[in-house]
Amino acid sequence: MDRYRPRYHFTPPRNWMNDPNGPFQSGGEYHLFYQHNPSATEWGDIHWGHAKSLDLVNWTHLPVALAPSRELGERHCYSGCSVVNGGEVTLFYTSIGEGERNATSGAQQWMAKGNDLRTWRKPDINPVLTAELHGELRITEWRDPYAWKEQDGWRMLLGGRVNGKGCGMIYRSDDLEQWSFKGIFHRGDEWIWECPHLFRFGDKAVLFYSPSGPVRYVSGTIEGDRLTDVLRHGTVDYSGLEGFYVSTGFVDEKGRRVLLGWVPEGRGKDFPASLDWSGALALPRLVDLKPSGALAMSPVPELETLRGEERSFADVRVGPVPMNTGVRSTSFECSLEIDRRTLKTGELTVSVFASPCGRERTDVRLDLATNSIVIDRSNSSLFPNVHKSPIKGDLPPAGGAGLLRLRIFADRSIIEVFADDETCLTARVYPSLEDSNGIELRSSGEAVVSSMKIWEMKAAEIRTE
Repeated sequence: MDRYRPRYHFTPPRNWMNDPNGPFQSGGEYHLFYQHNPSATEWGDIHWGHAKSLDLVNWTHLPVALAPSRELGERHCYSGCSVVNGGEVTLFYTSIGEGERNATSGAQQWMAKGNDLRTWRKPDINPVLTAELHGELRITEWRDPYAWKEQDGWRMLLGGRVNGKGCGMIYRSDDLEQWSFKGIFHRGDEWIWECPHLFRFGDKAVLFYSPSGPVRYVSGTIEGDRLTDVLRHGTVDYSGLEGFYVSTGFVDEKGRRVLLGWVPEGRGKDFPASLDWSGALALPRLVDLKPSGALAMSPVPELETLRGEERSFADVRVGPVPMNTGVRSTSFECSLEIDRRTLKTGELTVSVFASPCGRERTDVRLDLATNSIVIDRSNSSLFPNVHKSPIKGDLPPAGGAGLLRLRIFADRSIIEVFADDETCLTARVYPSLEDSNGIELRSSGEAVVSSMKIWEMKAAEIRTE
């Protein structure tokens, strides 16, 4: 049995997956595409995998949607988006080949069209966007189209580098086929921007981008095809390539803004278990915009349908001696409310995947003195080469609240943490011991956990059509 494959996070049927691509909902049915190597557990030969769902929890794998057209010089179908326009769905993606068609300087943006959500055709108009649109401006690492409709036509964002810095470029079209370059939408200080996308909130907008590190966002206003009046620069998830990367998003038929991201592996070299899959999808997150310009993020409530047996605790006093909850599980949700006043001078640690012998555990540690939270993986596994670097984040300001709310989702080899629905951290862990499944609490001083609930999480149904 594969003890590391998550039970309620989306995973490919086998082999490699990375970026989520082009999610949308139509007729009550969600569709997800993703970067996929159908023939190996490593990156390469990139196709678009495809799955559907009625609830963002249980999924059905469908046939591969896009494959590289070798006869047209394609080697990879990189990330992109989908546009639902009437009864037709258009997929935009970055087409990569060899030689002059390389990813650094020769990328092109292509489209594929479909009416039945099963078969996709690439029209002869391809490529629909080439670097010639930019005139004398030299853009490298140009990829990952994200398109949406404005009142005066279609817009598209693409990521890349200009003068050694990452940025997002914006384009306009009346018909999704003929595009014009409108300039640089927003610039960053990072060396690259991948997978830019945005959500609108009335007259405000939030731009997301992946800079080969923790996914970031900028909130502001769109004016004249530029992001202006910036309210806030923030971090979507502090883990980056250690747990949450290359996000994308869509608005569903309920008007909810849903954010998706890739959870990479961290097995390292010579992992002792032979696994025929690689990569997972983070839990779908609902996103909202706070008046401060900060993002609010929380897992979709549909996940509550997977909750099984519940254990509840109230007014738990925690000290330096570990408190064993008596719950043993590697697939659970844990919700805590912590009295901030008791944590002003100490740390509170929630240990998960803890072994009775004490040799393995993963610590989620809160420190209000430094306003920080960390997933400490230093003792997460006895395997020598798995990733064990800490994932550190900043806690949101208390804002006068007496309680700090913490949600931990553990799923065999994935841990996702949400603090006050604003700070998010994700990590991969690979316990070696069969009995590394305990949940414990301890504190450097005396802390009070006002409420704690732990639910065993049932497996999502992920099947193949």
